[in-house]
Amino acid sequence: MQEVNVAVIGAGYWGKKVLYEYVQLARKRPDVKLLAVCDLLDENLEYCQKHFGLPYMTKDYKEVLLNHEVNAVNICTPNETHFEICKAALEAGKHVLLEKPMTLDSKQAYELVDLARSKNLVLSVGHIYRFNSALKKIRSLIRQKFFGDIFHLRLQWTTFATFENRDVLTDLMPHPFDVLNFLLDSWPSRVTCRAKAYRRKELEEMAYVLAEFENDVMGHIEISWLLPGKVREVSVMGSEKFARIDCSNQSISVYDNDNGNFFDLEVKANNTIESELIHFMDCIQDGLDPINGCEKGAKVVEMLEFARRSLEEGRTVETNACDMYSIKNPVKGAAYSVINNVEIEEGTTVQDQVNLYKCKIGKNCKIDAYVYIEEGVTIGDNCKVKPFVYIPTGVTIEDNVFIGPNVTFTNDKYPRVNGDWKLLPTKVRKGASIGANTIILPGLVIGKNALVGAGSVVTSDVPDNAIVVGNPARVIGFTGMCVKESRSSES
Repeated sequence: MQEVNVAVIGAGYWGKKVLYEYVQLARKRPDVKLLAVCDLLDENLEYCQKHFGLPYMTKDYKEVLLNHEVNAVNICTPNETHFEICKAALEAGKHVLLEKPMTLDSKQAYELVDLARSKNLVLSVGHIYRFNSALKKIRSLIRQKFFGDIFHLRLQWTTFATFENRDVLTDLMPHPFDVLNFLLDSWPSRVTCRAKAYRRKELEEMAYVLAEFENDVMGHIEISWLLPGKVREVSVMGSEKFARIDCSNQSISVYDNDNGNFFDLEVKANNTIESELIHFMDCIQDGLDPINGCEKGAKVVEMLEFARRSLEEGRTVETNACDMYSIKNPVKGAAYSVINNVEIEEGTTVQDQVNLYKCKIGKNCKIDAYVYIEEGVTIGDNCKVKPFVYIPTGVTIEDNVFIGPNVTFTNDKYPRVNGDWKLLPTKVRKGASIGANTIILPGLVIGKNALVGAGSVVTSDVPDNAIVVGNPARVIGFTGMCVKESRSSES
């Protein structure tokens, strides 16, 4: 069995807990060794030397990464350092367990996802409640329909605390978002956030977040540093039963809606840190996908950004949420995109910064950056869609179609801010090519093998094999026919 030599980077409050568990785990498993610790503070290193007797200690994490004996690192440093240290660790070929939040920026988070995948390295994120025995039992019961239809979840993550340079959203909210995904296997489609700072002018100390899901389930989250007593509680409300889960004690109390009785479920509490570390070791040795993998960690960071945007803009924010790496055919370079319920066939590549929603894309297509495709759009095989193309609902594109940069399709002939509108479908037939900066009015057909010149405004159907240019676009010839001859015949 592969030996895993671990270094812990960061020996503060949480780092000391992690170090203790590694020491205990190494005593049980000869294939696990705690080799080194890194921290900037002398007192933390002295504590580690006194309590753990580690063979190697340093203040420079780069020294740890240069150590060829170390093949895994656990990063327990301040949030703002996560990206830099994790990226360096992955580039050095180390497996990584990174504490939450994964990063402070979703683009950086997805960059780490891509880097870990490209190097075939394990990158886990410290969403420790995925290893909580009580929550694991609730997840199983939800799938067994124990609660009937799920109506609503309420999460309370509160305590009394003071932190000078941290806000409650960044510090506490990653766990509730991750717990919701763990229990429901989906991400919120709408997020509403309200938060306040009371004991200082900025950096929020309490917040309420409403997370709405596409299946009509709602999650209500309260986070706070103002309430005495540490509470980590999840309530699940269903059509048949209700449950309250104390995540700290790992206990479950159930209320039966039919007979009005309360009863407790048996739960064998576990050491969640130990379970997380064992899972990290097993993933490294057996090539498993972590249940707390980096894709989910990055999505949590994205949800935090939506919550922050909701707070700053004072409105509900649509997330178009999906699991980026669970769509039918994983797509290249989609790390900074929004891809929601999309069917993408084999051989198709999708570049960065796209927005694809409930559409279907065929085989061997190329979707370039900054493309926006709406619900119900169908794109055939072997198509190329260049940057900054907008394709709204109602457009059908057949096989072997080329769409140049900045092409805009429309689907409503008389758009208004208010009132009803009429969808006018548009179809682009096989083999057609549409030049850059073209505008296509709704309800038209672009014929087979037609050529639409750059900058055209298409206001009527384009015949098969026709060449059209201008505003409004006019026929100047046909494919296979000389343009000059075409013009003379028209005159």
